[in-house]
Amino acid sequence: MLGIPDEMFIRDEKIPMTKEEIRVLALSKAKLFHGAKFVDIGSGTGSVTVEAGLYVGSKGKVYAIEKDPNAVELTRKNIEKFDLHNVTIIQGESPDALKEIREEVDVIFVGGSERLEDSLVASDEILKKKGRIVLDAILLETAVKAMEILNSMNYNPQIIEVIVAKGMKTSKGYAMLSRNPIFIIYGEKP
Repeated sequence: MLGIPDEMFIRDEKIPMTKEEIRVLALSKAKLFHGAKFVDIGSGTGSVTVEAGLYVGSKGKVYAIEKDPNAVELTRKNIEKFDLHNVTIIQGESPDALKEIREEVDVIFVGGSERLEDSLVASDEILKKKGRIVLDAILLETAVKAMEILNSMNYNPQIIEVIVAKGMKTSKGYAMLSRNPIFIIYGEKP
């Protein structure tokens, strides 16, 4: 089951985390399945890594790629908290860190990459036929660039914009507080 509450993760406000509702939607667009091999590029807090690791189960495999040593440690702490044994952390930057994965994978999630085009091209090299790439982006420019790159790779990309508001109790009732809109871009390898 997907949808671990955000407050269950060990957090550091300086390290980004893909929020609960976005994780659920992104992983649904990934068409994740039990036994899948999954890569999380830019693991940050490790929330996507943990959700994917729990979902793919003991027969599945998750690779968490992260360049920031503090985020690597936070990802490690969350993996330990959720008692996952199917996750390998790769400290490094994509696309170079992808070279450490020596098998084909079913899904690649890009939660952060400063070298987006290079990362997507390198992802294609280890992704199985009919495998999926899923990205999330805050910036419109990143979403447009991802669509263009995936389109040039014949992935037939799709895009959705997600706007989530969460209720906050006040003295007079509940107020809805909006979070930043997020784009989820996804496509399938031909």
